[in-house]
Amino acid sequence: MARFIKAESGPKESVIYIDDSGKRFQYSGGDRNWRNNNPGNLKPGDVSKRNGQIGSAGGFAVFPDAETGHVALLDSLKNAHGNKDLSQMIGVFAPKFENNTARYLRFLRKRSGVKDNKKIKDFTSSEFELLWQAIESMEGKRKPSIREIEDKKKITKVRKDKKGTITAYFVEGMGWLSKQRGIELARSDKIDAVISISSAGNPFLKTRPDTEVENNLDYLG
Repeated sequence: MARFIKAESGPKESVIYIDDSGKRFQYSGGDRNWRNNNPGNLKPGDVSKRNGQIGSAGGFAVFPDAETGHVALLDSLKNAHGNKDLSQMIGVFAPKFENNTARYLRFLRKRSGVKDNKKIKDFTSSEFELLWQAIESMEGKRKPSIREIEDKKKITKVRKDKKGTITAYFVEGMGWLSKQRGIELARSDKIDAVISISSAGNPFLKTRPDTEVENNLDYLG
């Protein structure tokens, strides 16, 4: 089974994952902790690295799957914050400049049932489970949408009429396509080309990146 081995920030707060076969997937929408496979919204650091962090996005660590991110959260609570009580832990885990720390603390105390200064390492197994469940709930519940990113096909040849105007494009894996069909596919982002408009008001394709109006696919014909 393919496994994500790398991740990076994508457009509009999305996360791009790359698996060990080279396929790419985009996680969009939902809450950051779900997009990052990071239920506790851990920052990049020693705990994240030793638990399989594969990248970062939005200032938070990205893990290959939610279970790996969950294990990292448990590690953080037990080993990075074990000697702290809830008030001390939340001041570091969810600092005031990013969170409503007082509200977060009230939520954890209510959900875990621990309202005194008991250190996290002394929590009962039930209290500890209620604690991490509360943190994961507080950090976000909305799951992202996931889609595979298809590599855009390239135009490798063109056909021209007697006037030298391109009438068809040869696209990798698709064969010869009419000019109209090529433009339709470029418009839907399936062909690696840019749609431009001629001085006569007619659409045509050009390669990217390009700032010139001239059709630079001409050299293929």
